[in-house]
Amino acid sequence: MTPDLPRPLDRRSLIILSNREPYEHIGDASGVAVRTPAGGLVSALDPTMRRTAGVWVAWGSGSADREHTGADGRLPVPPAEPAYTLRRVFLEPREVEGYYQGFANSALWPLCHLLIQHFEFRAEHWERYKAVNERFARAVADEVRRSRDEPLVWVQDYHFALAPQMLRAMVPGTFIHQFWHIPFPPPDILRLLPSGTVDSLLRGMLGNDLLEFHTERYARNFLDCVSQFCPDIAVDERRLCAQLTDHTLQVGAFPISIDVEMYETLAASPTSTTRVGTWRERYAGSGRQLGVSVDRLDYTKGIPERLRALDLLWTRHPELREKFTMLVVATPSRSDLPAYSRLEEEVVAMALGINERHRTPDWTPIVLVTQSIDAELVSSVFRAADLCLVSSLQDGMNLVAKEFIACQTEERGVLVLSRFTGAAEEIDGALLINPFNVDGFAMAIREALAMPPGERRERMRRMRAQLREATIFDWLEAILSRCARILDARASDARSREARDARDAREPRAPRARTDRTDPEHPSLGASL
Repeated sequence: MTPDLPRPLDRRSLIILSNREPYEHIGDASGVAVRTPAGGLVSALDPTMRRTAGVWVAWGSGSADREHTGADGRLPVPPAEPAYTLRRVFLEPREVEGYYQGFANSALWPLCHLLIQHFEFRAEHWERYKAVNERFARAVADEVRRSRDEPLVWVQDYHFALAPQMLRAMVPGTFIHQFWHIPFPPPDILRLLPSGTVDSLLRGMLGNDLLEFHTERYARNFLDCVSQFCPDIAVDERRLCAQLTDHTLQVGAFPISIDVEMYETLAASPTSTTRVGTWRERYAGSGRQLGVSVDRLDYTKGIPERLRALDLLWTRHPELREKFTMLVVATPSRSDLPAYSRLEEEVVAMALGINERHRTPDWTPIVLVTQSIDAELVSSVFRAADLCLVSSLQDGMNLVAKEFIACQTEERGVLVLSRFTGAAEEIDGALLINPFNVDGFAMAIREALAMPPGERRERMRRMRAQLREATIFDWLEAILSRCARILDARASDARSREARDARDAREPRAPRARTDRTDPEHPSLGASL
């Protein structure tokens, strides 16, 4: 259920800038379909955009997007019941390669996740990233000028680190804020970028009025980087802010969440109930348990580490063979990048090897699914599970953990969670693991399998109660409420200045001391002659 409209938006519209668009046109031999990309961000922001008649600026990445977009890049959405505007920016293949696959995902992504073995910097990719950021900033600035009110501009994620400062120059006085969806690294990691790139990156982000991270640790990492690489900027570590010549940047922690009610409803549906019975009968019959994991095939998710822990568990404890089946959903992602295609090959080979070593005539240890599954199907998998493994090597938040908790309507499951996720700082009730410690990871899986039903219910009820108190709508409200406080303070300061100026204008001024140019101490030109 969507809450009331946050107060800042009862008098302003919202302009969102994101890489991913909320609606895309996909064409194939059977025709053109409109698809909403998966993800909690769209489900949270789409209702808000509808109610504010805002504008969403994004990359037009759908295969049939160009044919269904106006000459100005704009179209009304949703298609069936238009309520706001989608502004598409189209990119050429070389721009996608340099901006998206290149700098964003081959340089920034691995650095922010502290996985520097995957880091690759190319000057041409950086130049393309800068150019694409400017193109998107110009599109947003155009929408700001079109607006009949004073819109809030909300920039999303690491794809647009430079856009806030560009926008500040293009449309002065506009309120700009940004949510950084991934971790932010400490200075020693960020310095792997060339010094000029680091300076541009940080100053781009400093263009915001408010900069939002998942955790305070990431926020402090950012300010530490500013202190070290931008010595002319005054940083207040206590107040989490930075003072620039024309504005103050505030930094805060706003942990993102999910639409809890939606996942609970999906998990409890009749279709889900039928599927749960199927999963349990197929994989958890004869007293077995069902373990699950659901990830994109990304090297940050710790999938090989997870498979090594399972292999070690069945090797050291052969009595656990046939005791549980592990369903591993690993959806291919960014397959055009060599690191991702190699990872996919590695995961498939590891799963086959584990099955060869441990399978029996009646049991296959690992069931590997390498295709995308929708939220409805995921909800039934999570509801059916006895344990869920989340083994990220580094993760800004990790919403899979929260989706699993929301779908556990029968409270049978145990969450085994990497301590290197933002979620681990929020969730009280999971078994925390270090995915780099394969022995400890295997022991945690064994502990989860042996956990009594009563303890499972107590832990899951505690986690579900926590989750209901922090939904994605609470996240949205918290961010926009902070924006409102900043705007109110700004308006109050402006009123104080106006009152002071008016008071000064009313009060008679003391006569200025007159300089007599004929005074001997101040001889005029004529006197000197």
